[in-house]
Amino acid sequence: MALHVQNFLLIFVLISSHMLLAKTNELEGFSPALATWYGEPYGAGSGGGCGWSDDVQFPPFSAMIAAGNANIYLKGKGCGNCYQILCTRVPYCSTIPITVTITDECPGACNDVPFAFDLSGTAFGAMSSPGQADALRNLGRVDVQYRRVPCNYGSTNIAFKIDAMANPYWFAMTIEFCAGDGGLSSVGVASDGSQQFRLMKNIWGAVWAVDVDPSFRGPYSFKLISQIDEPVIATNAVPSDFVPGQSYYSLVNFRS
Repeated sequence: MALHVQNFLLIFVLISSHMLLAKTNELEGFSPALATWYGEPYGAGSGGGCGWSDDVQFPPFSAMIAAGNANIYLKGKGCGNCYQILCTRVPYCSTIPITVTITDECPGACNDVPFAFDLSGTAFGAMSSPGQADALRNLGRVDVQYRRVPCNYGSTNIAFKIDAMANPYWFAMTIEFCAGDGGLSSVGVASDGSQQFRLMKNIWGAVWAVDVDPSFRGPYSFKLISQIDEPVIATNAVPSDFVPGQSYYSLVNFRS
């Protein structure tokens, strides 16, 4: 009888150790962070801190976005970066990671911890177990694990949203839906038929601008370089008769 008990305990220990090892491996590459949420329970959040405004409610963002604290937002350089967020708090969380794009900044109390994500109500609820979305949101905040991952927007290519103040002397735009690394280290613009790209300046968030003159006419092509030095050229992506506030989709994107 004693031998049987010993064998049972041994099997129990082995199974428990295997489960713990599996759980440890599952979290490999993740780091601790705090997750909160803002806005409406089923809301889309905001893209204001990156220049994307209400675009976050539509595909391919589809409200799966977050505002990052200083160590995530990076003074706007973190705009477009994608992260997996994993909540393991049972019974509220599904323990299945969700993927969000950084589209805004979370200032103030978000910086009381090293890394924090303020998710849209929709994204926060997406971490929940079936039927637990409201209960999870009622917690208000929850410890999570996070890791940087490549962005994948499916068949959506890079888009250029022309700034509302763009004119013959100042050309500015917001760049959206960069796959892969998500961020950009350099952007150049060339006028009709030219291969000479003028460097643009990242003035804030995902907004890039350059001083021009009326002779600098479209269609405009762009040379984009990601933060991991991957180049891509969007040829004739914006027409000469562009409309300020309008988005123009290219035919290219980075590898995801």
